[in-house]
Amino acid sequence: MSTEKAQKQCFVLMPFAPQYKEVYTEVYKPVCASNGLDCWRVDELARPGSITRDIVEGIVDAEVVIADLTSQNPNVFYELGIAHAVGNKTIMTAQSLTDVPFDVRSYRVLLYEQTLTGCRKLAVDLGKAIQELLVALDRTSNPVQEVVTLRSPLGLRRKTPLIKYVDVVNLPKPMREWLVRHNIVYAEDVPRIDLRELAETPGIGKDSLGRFIRQIMKHDLHPDSQALHEVVVNHRVSLTPDYKG
Repeated sequence: MSTEKAQKQCFVLMPFAPQYKEVYTEVYKPVCASNGLDCWRVDELARPGSITRDIVEGIVDAEVVIADLTSQNPNVFYELGIAHAVGNKTIMTAQSLTDVPFDVRSYRVLLYEQTLTGCRKLAVDLGKAIQELLVALDRTSNPVQEVVTLRSPLGLRRKTPLIKYVDVVNLPKPMREWLVRHNIVYAEDVPRIDLRELAETPGIGKDSLGRFIRQIMKHDLHPDSQALHEVVVNHRVSLTPDYKG
């Protein structure tokens, strides 16, 4: 685990058997790194004390938790229960659907084969899942949080994930990274966006900027119509969708 406190964390729950280590080193760690996450497992800590406490702290402190259910490891199932109780930040993976408990089989699980082709596909699927999770942490993704939401008079929060209105996952990577870096997670965060800064960010082209602005204008998410107009005019942004076929 990195000592850089400001870096976002991904805590991995999985069997420590040697045959699964390449999935961790060749898929989980590099995919997390490419999404700005410091990925680690509890067996990488070299310090005295309770390993159970280290696991709980790792789950609580992480922005993302990956739970690999392969081989039906009882420790991983126990830790998965803790992760589900803590919040909506867990991505489940498994090499077979038979490894997935009946209780959570109706929720999203990334199934993969431990082959070169299978790991490449897992890397793509995991990257998309992480990006979606980081911009939609309020969406219930496990049975514990569903019950908590239903029983709480206010639900988890009174905010709407931005992904409900904007197709964030399919925006170009520089745009997604800008939104994550500026903590634009909910629709209510959009008014905080400095549109001029966004438009002048290297790597964010006119097409992706136009696609984003069209969607926030469609749902009336940004209150400063003058700033929107200036960005559209000054950067020659087209607000006309590209129709095909």
